[in-house]
Amino acid sequence: MLNLSAQLEDGKEILSSVNLKVNKGEIHLLMGKNGAGKSSLGQVIAGISELKTTGSIVFNNEELLGKEPDEIARSGIFLAYQSPVEVPGV
Repeated sequence: MLNLSAQLEDGKEILSSVNLKVNKGEIHLLMGKNGAGKSSLGQVIAGISELKTTGSIVFNNEELLGKEPDEIARSGIFLAYQSPVEVPGV
C-alpha cells in the first residue's frame, strides 16, 4: 500500500497517505479508537468503499484499486465482519 488516501464527497480526508508493506507469512493487526478509519481502510482494500481514493494497493504484483470487489476477493482479500452476514448465493 503506497500513499493511500480517501476522501468523502465533501472533500474531508478520511485516510491520509497510508503506507503499509506486509511480507509473505506476516500477520498484522489494525487497532485504533472509534472513528480512526479502520473500517474505512478495510472497505477501501476490499473494494467496497464509495470513498474517492488515490494511491496504490498492490497484492501479488497486481494493482487492486479500481477492481471490482469480486475480483479482489478472488485474489484472496476480503473483509470479514465481526457479526456474520448472509452472502446471497453462497
